[in-house]
Amino acid sequence: MTYWQNRSAGWSRLGAALMMVVLGSITGARQSVCADETGDGVEQSVDQMTEQLIAEVRPSLVTIRVEGRDGDLIGMGTGFVIDSDGLIATNMHVIGEGRPFTVETFEGRKLPVVAIEASDATNDLAIVRVAVGDAKLSALTLAEGESAAQGKRVLAFGNPLGLQDSVVEGMISAVREMDGREMIQLAMPVQPGNSGGPVVDQQGEVLGIVNMKSAVDDNLGFAIPIDHLKPLREQANPIAMDRWVRLGGLDENQWEVLFGAAWRQRGGVISASGTGTGFGGRSLCLSKTVVDKPAYDISVMVRLDDESGAAGIAFHSDGNDRHYGFYPSNGKMRLTCFLGASVYSWQVLSDVKTKHYLPGQWNHLRVRIEEGRMKCYVNEHLVVESTDAQLTQGRVGIVKFRDTSPEFRRFNVGPDLAVPPMKPELADWLAGLGNGDSPLSDVDQLQINRLAQAGDVAARELMRRAAELDAEAKRIRNLAGDVLRAPLLAQLSELFASEADTQKSSEADVETGPHDRLVKGALLIAAIENPEVDIAAYEAKLVQMAEEVVARFDAEDDEQSKRRLLDEYLFQENGFHGGRSEYYHPANSMLDRVIDDREGLPITLAILYIDLARRLGLQVEGVGLPGHFVVKQVLKSGDEQLIDVFDRGNELSQEAAGELVQRFAGRPMGDADLQSQSDLDVLTRVLNNLIGIATKDQDIDAMLRRTEMFVALHPAEHRYRLMRAQLRAISGRSARAQEDLDELIRREPAGLEGLPVRELEAALRREN
Repeated sequence: MTYWQNRSAGWSRLGAALMMVVLGSITGARQSVCADETGDGVEQSVDQMTEQLIAEVRPSLVTIRVEGRDGDLIGMGTGFVIDSDGLIATNMHVIGEGRPFTVETFEGRKLPVVAIEASDATNDLAIVRVAVGDAKLSALTLAEGESAAQGKRVLAFGNPLGLQDSVVEGMISAVREMDGREMIQLAMPVQPGNSGGPVVDQQGEVLGIVNMKSAVDDNLGFAIPIDHLKPLREQANPIAMDRWVRLGGLDENQWEVLFGAAWRQRGGVISASGTGTGFGGRSLCLSKTVVDKPAYDISVMVRLDDESGAAGIAFHSDGNDRHYGFYPSNGKMRLTCFLGASVYSWQVLSDVKTKHYLPGQWNHLRVRIEEGRMKCYVNEHLVVESTDAQLTQGRVGIVKFRDTSPEFRRFNVGPDLAVPPMKPELADWLAGLGNGDSPLSDVDQLQINRLAQAGDVAARELMRRAAELDAEAKRIRNLAGDVLRAPLLAQLSELFASEADTQKSSEADVETGPHDRLVKGALLIAAIENPEVDIAAYEAKLVQMAEEVVARFDAEDDEQSKRRLLDEYLFQENGFHGGRSEYYHPANSMLDRVIDDREGLPITLAILYIDLARRLGLQVEGVGLPGHFVVKQVLKSGDEQLIDVFDRGNELSQEAAGELVQRFAGRPMGDADLQSQSDLDVLTRVLNNLIGIATKDQDIDAMLRRTEMFVALHPAEHRYRLMRAQLRAISGRSARAQEDLDELIRREPAGLEGLPVRELEAALRREN
């Protein structure tokens, strides 16, 4: 049984008896004779010796907590100090790849993580460097030589099942090879949370590091011999924590954070959490964009998690305490002049309540800077105008106060960022929605397209109506989403609209910035799932990545050398890897999140890999093995090499591929399994995966979004069109459900018999 199988089995037994003995409660009436420093015989109980040993080891233990992709706690493990200046040993699987994590001593002291000093995925070991300041840590002694003798009594320390600061007694029952690794077999109960903890002998020397529990017996565990840690420490290759954690960090070339708080960026959305160190919890995130002389605009979309908080635009900043701020606070729009660190130097220039601000929703803030005048807009309505001139120039950015956790998107600076107003007739039509004159069920595709032409203005107005009309709020929000997604669905549909387009190759060079259908389709899927995704930004990122790889090429490099340089760039230097710890997280199927977080499913990593390879002039194609997607490089000679991008680009032999097919499909591999998949095939497989996940979760909204995408790619697939009609009807989109049924009846496709088309049509008529 493999390490991952053992680990999974361990986690599945959370209800097993907790056979842990906590902090010196190891019992027994054993007696022992030992010598004191003078050499006189002193009788001392084994229990007393054990209690003393525990007291000596405890100060060297740390608790490691790991964050998931959404900032939640996904795991807890153990580590121990091996150097008083701040080196912590643990398991690689405890800290995860590219994960944020915290380190805390048994006393509750939080130790800032500075770097990953060294890591070894093969032996599942990691050494972490923490900042200790003047307060040095207590380090444990590592055993020398062949110290892990069979029958030796040992103690293991850790946080089993989240129960912090625990210890269990047992013995070494064997030293054996498992999956090609030497392991210490422990006769003691080991549970998740013990991982990374030390196994010490009666002298307090570390013999091994707890690694896993047995999948077959709760009173059996395994540890990595400490000898494997020593060469890792000697061959350290430190990676700074800000480089290790790839989850949503701000681009330092674009932003500078002042006064603390935690700022992150994911898929074009900047979020902030925690309290800033400035007075009132103030924290600034200043853009490095150089602003022009007046006149110019600053704009951003902002959403507050709590309307009693405050967050918005900062401008004319001196890079410290002095700046203006325009932001919502307690349901009002406020313009403030900040002239120092203290509240006594702040001047509230305006504080107005306006119906144009939408509580709990995305709001568009814009400040117009003119010579001697400032105009402040919310959702394109002028709410504040000021001639205050205490500050006349400086940097621009965004700001938050107190413990507000706001979100920002589409920050921009430019000469004129005003959004054109809606046409009066369209505004009148929107105003009548939900009042009986314009039932939501009658909205057809033509009206959707008209709204889409008005862009975000229409979507925001729909959100305002939703806030006013409680009974129709759900449908209006859905309609706003449909408006935002309609152009994206149209683009997705056009990608494979004709056979001629399908025959276009993805020949490309880096300079021209190609818009390959595969990566374009994957980004459209991500944007349809989350309309806040900035497709152009990710396309530019792919061009940049390809350029960085091309810069490494030498004239004599052949196809295989170039591909290996791509592997080195992606998997070694930038840390792209398979998302094992949260395999079924939706982010693993979204290309924008894969690029941001540097982990994903086999198929989404393959899409990224194929796109970059094509930009480099390499022929790399997708291969849809049952249960596991891989790629293959096709050489000019006609030879082919399978590559497992989920496993850091390792080359895959035909035999290994056959083992995968046997494992997932229960049959031998055939020639068809190794056939290249078209771009359309790959995207279809992505959508089928996503539809399956949504169906399992019974998420109607997600099922509809993904079925919409499937129909956009396969308009002739009548079963999916019928599914879309059913989902549209369930979610209150009656007019568009009828459009699907009319199209099905008009086409009368073969195989329509037995499908409830007429029954659904009759149900819609009864409802209306």
